[in-house]
Amino acid sequence: MGPVEALKLALEKEIEAKNLYESFIARYPQTKEIFTFLMNEEEKHRQLIEKKIVELEN
Repeated sequence: MGPVEALKLALEKEIEAKNLYESFIARYPQTKEIFTFLMNEEEKHRQLIEKKIVELEN
């Protein structure tokens, strides 16, 4: 597995985590603040990983 493939795998995990936190917000509204924070962190990670993939592919 090369670096781009590894980053794509990491990207999938970030998206899965973000979706999981989003489902927790819907199921447990009292935890909205913490899971919104975590969801936003995953979004930041997603953006960084996507940027690095583009850099490596060019």
